[in-house]
Amino acid sequence: MGELHFVEIILPLALPGTFTYEIDREEKDKLSVGQRVSVPFGSNKLYTGIIHSFHQNKPELFKTKRIDSILDEQAVVTENQIRFWEWMADYYMCSLGDVYRTAIPTALKWESETMLRFTEQMDEDMDDLTDDEKIVVQAIGNKGLLSVKETAKLIERKSAIPVVKSLWEKGIVRLDEILIEKYTPKIELYVKVNPKLKSNQRLFIELMEKLKNANRQRELLLKLIVEEQQSPKPIKVSKFLKEHSGTHTMLRSMEDKSLVEIYEQTTSRIDSEEIDVIDSKTLSEEQNKALKSVSEFFDQDKAVLLHGITSSGKTEIYIKLIEECLIHQQTVLFLLPEISIASQMVARIRKHFGEITGIYHSKFNQSERVELWQKTLNGEYKIIIGARSAIFLPFRNIGLIIVDEEHESAYKQNDSKPFFNARDMALVMAAQYNSQIILGSATPSLETYHNAVSRKYGYVTLSRRFSEVELPKIELVDLRSAMKNKEISGDISHRLKDAIQENFASGKQILIFQNRRGFAPVVECLNCGHTPYCPNCDVPLTFHKRSNSMRCHYCGHAQAMMSRCHNCLSREITTKGIGTQQIEEQLKVLFPKMNIARMDVDAMRRKHAYEKTLDEFDRQEIDLLVGTQMIAKGLDFKNIGLVGVIRADSILNFPDFRAHEKAFQLLTQVAGRSGRRKEQGRVLIQTFNPDHEILQNVIRYDYKNTARNILYERKSFLYPPFIRLIRLSFRHNNRERNDKVAEQFVCLMKNYLDEKHLLGPEEPPVNRIRNQYIQQVLIKIPENQKPGTIKRMITGSIDRLHTVAVYRSVKIDIDVDPL
Repeated sequence: MGELHFVEIILPLALPGTFTYEIDREEKDKLSVGQRVSVPFGSNKLYTGIIHSFHQNKPELFKTKRIDSILDEQAVVTENQIRFWEWMADYYMCSLGDVYRTAIPTALKWESETMLRFTEQMDEDMDDLTDDEKIVVQAIGNKGLLSVKETAKLIERKSAIPVVKSLWEKGIVRLDEILIEKYTPKIELYVKVNPKLKSNQRLFIELMEKLKNANRQRELLLKLIVEEQQSPKPIKVSKFLKEHSGTHTMLRSMEDKSLVEIYEQTTSRIDSEEIDVIDSKTLSEEQNKALKSVSEFFDQDKAVLLHGITSSGKTEIYIKLIEECLIHQQTVLFLLPEISIASQMVARIRKHFGEITGIYHSKFNQSERVELWQKTLNGEYKIIIGARSAIFLPFRNIGLIIVDEEHESAYKQNDSKPFFNARDMALVMAAQYNSQIILGSATPSLETYHNAVSRKYGYVTLSRRFSEVELPKIELVDLRSAMKNKEISGDISHRLKDAIQENFASGKQILIFQNRRGFAPVVECLNCGHTPYCPNCDVPLTFHKRSNSMRCHYCGHAQAMMSRCHNCLSREITTKGIGTQQIEEQLKVLFPKMNIARMDVDAMRRKHAYEKTLDEFDRQEIDLLVGTQMIAKGLDFKNIGLVGVIRADSILNFPDFRAHEKAFQLLTQVAGRSGRRKEQGRVLIQTFNPDHEILQNVIRYDYKNTARNILYERKSFLYPPFIRLIRLSFRHNNRERNDKVAEQFVCLMKNYLDEKHLLGPEEPPVNRIRNQYIQQVLIKIPENQKPGTIKRMITGSIDRLHTVAVYRSVKIDIDVDPL
C-alpha cells in the first residue's frame, strides 16, 4: 500500500472542524487542496467533502477511515475560498461545514441520500454507457426515483457516487429538486403574416374575400403586411395591437382563418430604446468629479461609499469603474440585493459588456449554478452579477467589488447558517484579494455612513439627478384631519384620490405602496371579540379575499374564512387593518376605467408573473400598480407621475431599534420611483402623525439630519454602529424547557457581562413559529472587550449547558450583527 498520509476534509455537517481520513502515496499524488472526494461518515453514510489540507500526523484517539473515491481531476474550490470560509465560520460562530453547505451548489455535493431522476433530455441511446450505468438507468426507468445509497446496492459497490457523477455529467440524470425558473426569461407573443400567403397569390385573394364582412380584421392584416415590408424585426403582439387599436380576439380569429401566425419568443427584459437616459461614454460634470474622487480613494486602498440620490447616475460610474478593471484583465463582482427585482440593472450591464457577463443567484437550477461555477473558476466570465450567494464563487483574479443598494436587508441571510451579511463579507473579500470595493446607495446604512464620515471609508456624493431632473415633491396627508372632515373614501384620502385622477387624465402612471399583503391582517368577531390565530404560530391569521381563506404568513398554514365565530357561533364577523388586496379593491371601485394591478408575494406566485407585470407597466398597459416593498426597489420607469403611500405609520412604529432608519430608507426609495425622466414627480404620504421627525426629514430629503439624530440615540443607548451585537435565539416545542435553558444561559453569562450589555431572555413579538417557542438574548459587546473573547464566553456557556442531556434538544441559533 505504501506510505500512509492523512488528509483533512471539510464535510457539509454542522459539526466543528475538519475530519481526518487516510490516503496512500499514489492517492496523494492525484489530490490537491480544494478537490472533491467522497468519504464514508458514520456507519453507512457517504458525503462529498472538500480537501482542506494534508499532513502525516496519525490520530491517536480514533481509527481513521480511507477516502471512498476521488471525484475531480482538479480542484473546484480555491485555497482563497477555503480561507474565506474559515474567516466566515469563525466570525459568524458556525461550523466550517455550515459555510460549505451554503457555498457549494447542491449538484457538487453528492450524498448517499441524494435522490436521482431522469432529465428532460434523456433518450434511449445507451451505447456509450458502462454496464453499471446501464443498470442504474434501467432502475430509474422502472422506479422513477432512486437514491445514491440504493444505487450502490444495485451495482454491488460500496459507493455509487462516481457512477452517478458520470451519468449527471452526461446529462442523463438530475437531482430530485424543485426547478425554479431563471430570473431572465421573458416570454412574449409575436405575430407574422402566414408565409403561405406571400407565395400563393390565389390563396391570398380567397382568404381576403372571407374578410369582406370583417373590415377591422382586413385592415389589421394589411397593416401587418406593410409593417413586415418596412422592417425585418419581429412584431410584438402587444405593441402592434396598441398602435392599431386592435384586440387579441381579432388576432386569434385571424389565426384560426390561417391569415397570421402567433408565436412565442424569449426576449430581453429591456429594449434598446429604453436605455436612452445617457450615453454610456458621457458623464456629467458632477459624475466626472465623483469618479475622480473614487479613483483617488482607491489609490489610498480605501473602501468607498458612493452616496447618490435616486436617479443620480450611480450606474454610469459603476460602468466606468468596470471598464477600468477590465483593462487590467481583472474580474468584477457586482452584488445586487435581489436579482429578480433588479432586472433592469442586470440588463443594462449585460447590454454594455455582452457575453463576458455572468449572472448567479440561488434561484438558478443546479445545472446552471454548476456551469457558472466552472466558468468562473476557468476565468470565462469577467463580470459576475449576483445576489448574496455570489460571494462564494471561485474567483481567481478579482479586482473590483460593487455592492449596489448596500443598505438593503436582503444582503443578510436569515433562514440558515451562516447568518452572514454579504455586504460585510464583500469588504472581507476585498481585503483578502487586495481588490477595490465601492458601496452604493441613496440611503446608506448608518453603519456604512458612520464609517464614511469617520474617514474609515472614502465618501463620495452625487447630490443632483442626472439631466438636472428635479426630485419628486413629497407631501404629507393628515389622516386625522381627513377623517374628521370626512375627506376620505375607505383608506384613500380625497387628496390622494384627486391626485390619482389628475395623473391618469394626463396620461401618467401611478404607484401605490402599502407594506402589508393580504386583504386584512386581523379577523374579529364583533360579538365576543374572538380573533382566529394560527395553530402553529403566535400570530393572527390574515384574511385573503380572493381565495376566501385565512393564512399564516410565517408557516403557510391556511384555512377557509370562517362564516361563524369559532367561539360564540355569531355571524357578525369583521376584518381590521388593511392589506394590498383591500387597497386594490378600493381603487378599482373608485377608478373603474383604470387598468389596476397588484404586485406582492401572493400576486407574483405564477410563472413569470413578476416580469410580465413589469413589462405591462413599462408598456403603459397598466395605469396603476399597488404593491408592497417589491415596487420600492430597483424599478426605473419613465412615465410614473405619482407615488402614493397608504399608511406610513405602520413602518415607523415597528418594535425595532432600526425602525426609523428603515422607514426613512423605504419611504425615500419608494418616492424615488416618481418623475425619473423630464417632469418632476409627486409623492403623497398618508399618515396619522404628519409632525413625526422622520416624515419631516423625508419630505426635505434630509438624510444627514436623520442620520445625525439616530446616531446620537444609538450612542446613548449602546447600539450599532457604536457597539457590536450578538443575538441568541432559543427554540423548542416545550415552552418550559426552552425558557429554562435561556435563563440558565443568561445566569452563566452574568459572570462576564453586566446588565447594560446582557439583555434578556425576552420573548420576541412573535414568540412561537411552527410550534417552536422562542426566547431571545441580546449581547452588546463592550468597547473594551475583543469580540473573539465574548464569542469564546458564549461558546463556553453553551458547552456547559450541554452537559445537561435534556438541554441539548433546545436549538440555539447565534446571529452575529443581527438586522
